[in-house]
Amino acid sequence: MRNTYALTEAAIQLALFTVLFLVSLYVPLLGAVTTLFLSIPFIIFTIKHGYQQALLLLVASLVVSSVVGSLLSLPGVLMFGTAGIVIGALLAKQKNRYVVLVAGTMAFLFNMVIDYIISIQFFEMDIIKQALSLLNESFHTAIQMMRGMGQQPPKELQERFEQGLELIKYVTPTLFVLGAFLLAYVTMIVSVPILKRLKLSVGTWPPFRNFSLPKSLLWYYLLILIVTFLPLEKGTFVYIVVLNLYYLLQLLFVVQGLSFLYYVGDRKNIPKGMIVGGTVLCLFLPFLLYLIAILGIIDLGFELRKRIL
Repeated sequence: MRNTYALTEAAIQLALFTVLFLVSLYVPLLGAVTTLFLSIPFIIFTIKHGYQQALLLLVASLVVSSVVGSLLSLPGVLMFGTAGIVIGALLAKQKNRYVVLVAGTMAFLFNMVIDYIISIQFFEMDIIKQALSLLNESFHTAIQMMRGMGQQPPKELQERFEQGLELIKYVTPTLFVLGAFLLAYVTMIVSVPILKRLKLSVGTWPPFRNFSLPKSLLWYYLLILIVTFLPLEKGTFVYIVVLNLYYLLQLLFVVQGLSFLYYVGDRKNIPKGMIVGGTVLCLFLPFLLYLIAILGIIDLGFELRKRIL
């Protein structure tokens, strides 16, 4: 009886996934939205029946997607499917959503890296290089148009743009991590309301104001800062690793700093609207993020929260 119920449920979720997949594949604007929901059938099925049977659902989804779509769509199906299974398995164990978010990020990141390697090795297609090349061509086209209208673009503008492109090339691993995090976060945001309506386990978000990083990250950050003073040659493996670790740690300290500000806001009864508005403002002002990162480092190192009355 239980196997019959599981098969019926699998057929329903497979049908739902197929519809979402077809829309995301063939409907331009709506497809971009439905792509964010592709993991939901796997999350629901995993919570109800466990990850082992969910793997069979994933295999069936790969077969169906190869028939209604193409073989090129299989990596995407595999990515959203495995991420959905990981998220569903942890939600079923009542893990808090921060743990689920980290695990989902790792699942998306693993798939993104594998897909990138496959696209280079087997299809000789480097998406990052193509995107950078397109940006470079667009910039130079804009420069030519300005010159055609009698305006001479500042030389500093061209130098900064070239430096920006070079930086993007080096921090590609960090961009992959950010992309995976955003995919995992959005997947959870759109999934939770649906799971609640189905009365399934959704875990909890511990208060963000209580979030704190391990203190050991301060030592890693100090080590990275020391290494940055060494004469590292641009483009080498060590240079790329150090650069990406530096930016990743900076982002983590920004989160720590924001968490501290939310803690202060809660203790001082500052309206949440003001705090959220300030957070959004900081996202558009990079120098404020740098200050918040410093605040996060101080909070982590000197336990500022214990000094707030």
